[in-house]
Amino acid sequence: MEFIKRVLSTLTGIMLFCLLFFLGIIFLGAIMGSGGDDVITVKDNSVLELTLDFPIKDYAGKTEFAEYPFLNEDEKNGLFNIIDGIKLAATDDKIKGISIDNNFIQAGLSQTKALRDALLKFKESGKFIVAYADIYTQKDYYLSSVADTIFMNPVGAMEFKGLYSEQLYFKDLQEKSGVKMEVVRFGKYKSAVEPFLENEMSDNNREQISVYLNSLWTEMKRDISKSRMIDEAELNTIADSLLARNATLAKSSKMIDKIAYHDEYIDGLKYAIGIENDKKLKTISIADYAIHAADKLKLKSNQNRIAVIYAEGEIIYGEGDEDKVGQGTMGASLKKAREDDKVKAVVLRINSPGGSAVASELIWREIELTKKVKPVIVSMGGNVAASGGVII
Repeated sequence: MEFIKRVLSTLTGIMLFCLLFFLGIIFLGAIMGSGGDDVITVKDNSVLELTLDFPIKDYAGKTEFAEYPFLNEDEKNGLFNIIDGIKLAATDDKIKGISIDNNFIQAGLSQTKALRDALLKFKESGKFIVAYADIYTQKDYYLSSVADTIFMNPVGAMEFKGLYSEQLYFKDLQEKSGVKMEVVRFGKYKSAVEPFLENEMSDNNREQISVYLNSLWTEMKRDISKSRMIDEAELNTIADSLLARNATLAKSSKMIDKIAYHDEYIDGLKYAIGIENDKKLKTISIADYAIHAADKLKLKSNQNRIAVIYAEGEIIYGEGDEDKVGQGTMGASLKKAREDDKVKAVVLRINSPGGSAVASELIWREIELTKKVKPVIVSMGGNVAASGGVII
């Protein structure tokens, strides 16, 4: 009998502990969820650090839990959150300028272009933009070329050599291994399965890749030429001959302005905002400032709204999530937007390489139904819109 009492008391204690622990988590979450409106503090005479070394998506993602709202996640490091931050910084008296410091940007070229355009707009405020890197990748330099002054480490390196594409082909491998891919191909320019059918690039594929790469390179050259005051033909020469591969050559080619170590760069920033070298430079990261901007630019209730729906990632058959496009989530979002009287139009932002043909067709159908009720505008400003991404 004594043994049974001990077992029951132990079980009761465990259940009581679990209950108290669960209630404690809920209480802690409620406290965290009811924090101040502006948790990010921006100090006077601050420099905005545009370090983009995290994966940048068009939409950062939002997760909501109906029963446990304290677990909700609403990231503010998406492409448009960063652009909103740059826009706000232009009018924020506490932000004196922007520093692009050892970036290694993790964004596509079209996203980098959008960020660069936002920086050009920022410069109209009269505030400075400066850039520093030990190593400039080609995409990093494209973004940094907008800066008023570009710094480079004395033993640094720069990748500036134009654009190219490589493709592996597996036809011979299949014949030697006895394993053969069964593929269905439609159209001369549908090249995704070409590596399994050929040993070399077809003329049609070479044509479309050449047009694509030349278009991108022409755009990059035009932007860099305008910012750096270097003729486009000269930029081609610099790329072909690798005349910016180190700090000395980059400065001779006018691709950068100053050769300096990082501490000298920081001293230059201090001088630009009028503080002494022995004082600490006040900085705020773009990730934190984007959260600050999202709070400052919070939308008020309005009877006239535009719904923005993101189709980002591979298209799959199913619900989908922040990394994949599914007809379940997309269909529900489109239905909600067209039945909401406050929503006057829908913008569909596409950044997808395609995927499931069935899911793409089902999404397309929901878009057609929405078009009958209100305008649907497609933004193909993401990095890619191919296959099923084109269909929707």
